[in-house]
Amino acid sequence: MAKTVPVYVSVNADNNTITEQPAVEAADGLIEMWVTPVMQEYIIRNWNKYLVVDGIFKRTVDTLPDLSTDYLIHQNEVLQGQLQASASDLKQAKQDAANALAENKELKSANELTQQGLMEAVDYLSSQLTPASTTTGTDSTATSSAAPASSAASES
Repeated sequence: MAKTVPVYVSVNADNNTITEQPAVEAADGLIEMWVTPVMQEYIIRNWNKYLVVDGIFKRTVDTLPDLSTDYLIHQNEVLQGQLQASASDLKQAKQDAANALAENKELKSANELTQQGLMEAVDYLSSQLTPASTTTGTDSTATSSAAPASSAASES
């Protein structure tokens, strides 16, 4: 929270104007109000340009700068909180990305091992199928050589 300091003012009850220059120390008949240090100095210098309405300083002249530093400090704190949350989210996102990358590498490695295993299985099965092809080729040779014999028998 923003640092605040007291300022003591004398206020006219009829029109809420400050009747004399505010003080930084308590005194009889003065109302205590809490403001930021910058606002305290500014009110002490420009006390005749302010009203006190419902315990809040209000400008009587539009040319005075709006010194609602409490609001600005609050906004700054909110933004700092958002930045910290964003930084935390960014850090978590980086960690998640690093974890995903590591998982991706593991999946690639597992995929390569699977492909290697499949290739070895295909090679093994291919080596087992080669003798079976030779046997089939012999049978077809026997069948084809038998066919001409039967056709020769039918011709005679």
